[in-house]
Amino acid sequence: MMKKILFLNTCMAWGGGEKWTFETAIELHKRGYEVTIASIPESELYQRVEKEGVTTKKVLVKGSLSVLNLAKLFSFVNYLKKEKIDVIFLNLSQDLKFGALAGKLAGVDKIIYRRGSAIPIKDRFYTKFLLKDCVTDIIANSKSTKETILRNTSHWLDEDKIEIIYNGVKLDKIRNIKRSNIREEFGIDEDMTLIANVGRLNIQKGHKYLIEAVDLIRSEIESFRVLIVGKGELEEELKEKVKNLDLEKHIIFTGFRTDIYNIMSQIDFLLHTALWEGFGFVIAEAMAVGKAVVSTDVSNISEIIVDNKTGYLAESKNPMDIAKKILKMINNQNRDEMGQLAKQVIEKEFNFVDKVNKLENLYFDKN
Repeated sequence: MMKKILFLNTCMAWGGGEKWTFETAIELHKRGYEVTIASIPESELYQRVEKEGVTTKKVLVKGSLSVLNLAKLFSFVNYLKKEKIDVIFLNLSQDLKFGALAGKLAGVDKIIYRRGSAIPIKDRFYTKFLLKDCVTDIIANSKSTKETILRNTSHWLDEDKIEIIYNGVKLDKIRNIKRSNIREEFGIDEDMTLIANVGRLNIQKGHKYLIEAVDLIRSEIESFRVLIVGKGELEEELKEKVKNLDLEKHIIFTGFRTDIYNIMSQIDFLLHTALWEGFGFVIAEAMAVGKAVVSTDVSNISEIIVDNKTGYLAESKNPMDIAKKILKMINNQNRDEMGQLAKQVIEKEFNFVDKVNKLENLYFDKN
């Protein structure tokens, strides 16, 4: 009998963890598993599930989840028992606190915590209880993430409990890109070098340093444009910074876009300036489309980019070094060859189907 699987994710915004939850849940559903996505109705994840018309069940979790709210806790425990859920996936620390205990009380066979954050886990009594006594398995989405999990917990957390499963790129989506002319949309000449940065406009993504790097290189070269793709709480502040530096001609804010692969297929290379990462999924996506990448060397990024072969790594928070690597990529006559090598790396090491196969083989006994 196929397992009954529940993904609990209460994040309101859309990020790498939500993308992983969404795509993995749908793939497992296609493979015949009975899948439930438990999320807040107003969340981006929940709304995307509805738009996809996925025939999975949905749990309406209203308000913040708190283990101290016993009514919510035991209501969820009863739901898990009633539906005979076999496997729970937890993707956020806030969901770990609620879902791991609920799963334990309900007698769920597999309680799997997927960690995609570069922030070390705090060594607290309650965290120890959850990870040792409630969670049965832990997934780290990179070697770097595994190291941060163990940094403060290695004296009590069994390393063998942690399995590294990288995020995977859905190669079929890339082969079927719906194209529209991005240069025409934003008035960018064909002879301009087109660069893109994709991600939430928040402090993590380091846009401040991107803007300062662009300010440095425009004195040496004029024929380039940078698309900043995304939205977030720093949007107005970043736009003001661009205006004050008179960079409005060079940097274009596109807002939130759903046609990321379409954009990536038309750029010359990706620019990523994050201060830390859980995985850096957008880097893998750009490489899968055949684009080289300039990125800050943080967290697990060097596990994806091979420096000087599939892209260039720059020092984090260092506009001068970022500018240097941007110029190096703009002037690189072998940039397309780097992009093709990057594509081969993704197809071999970060294929979505392979990652779901690994997940299935590790955690689901189909007999």
